[in-house]
Amino acid sequence: MGRPISDAVFELAGACVHSLRFAYGAPLDYPYAVARIAEENPPPALFQRLQAVSPPPTRGGGPWHAGMTLDGKPFHPNGWADRLAEVQRENGIAALDLPEPETIVLDTMFTVDRRRRTVVFPGADDGRYVLSINYWNPIPKSVNKVEMDVDYYGTYRMDWTRRPEGDWVAVSFDAFWPPERDSSDLIIPLGACDGECPTSAS
Repeated sequence: MGRPISDAVFELAGACVHSLRFAYGAPLDYPYAVARIAEENPPPALFQRLQAVSPPPTRGGGPWHAGMTLDGKPFHPNGWADRLAEVQRENGIAALDLPEPETIVLDTMFTVDRRRRTVVFPGADDGRYVLSINYWNPIPKSVNKVEMDVDYYGTYRMDWTRRPEGDWVAVSFDAFWPPERDSSDLIIPLGACDGECPTSAS
């Protein structure tokens, strides 16, 4: 399906200057997580916050791509959107900083209904965005893909509340906080509009 980010799975369907389209499923039973959903009388839905920022926030006061490499050299985002699957992150790289309020293009809560679904790693969106930090990979080293079940799942289209500035947007399901968070944000290049873009209905 996609990539694990915070005991959840995200799959990108599309991102343009008008909206973000994606699927979201949880939980993945992240092995280092403390909390678990109750097995008896589980809630009918989960409520999740999504915050998106453009341009992406700084990292330790520097550019968001600091600590990322491609071909063993510092990664620069201009012109390399077709090789994102090859981008590496230094171990122990700092998380993205809190964004400036004026760069927030979306800050919303959404509902993830209880709906069992089997998800596959890696997903069809592999290489279409980068993770902000190295994060747990559910795929064992001896195999190429793995299937996992999630109990909560949904697909979404969210229109930006203000037009993104620049060619990239950062998405966080933890509102970019705290600095020592053990979860990854997503850094997504904006692409072309598609049939799910809100402009397609006009």
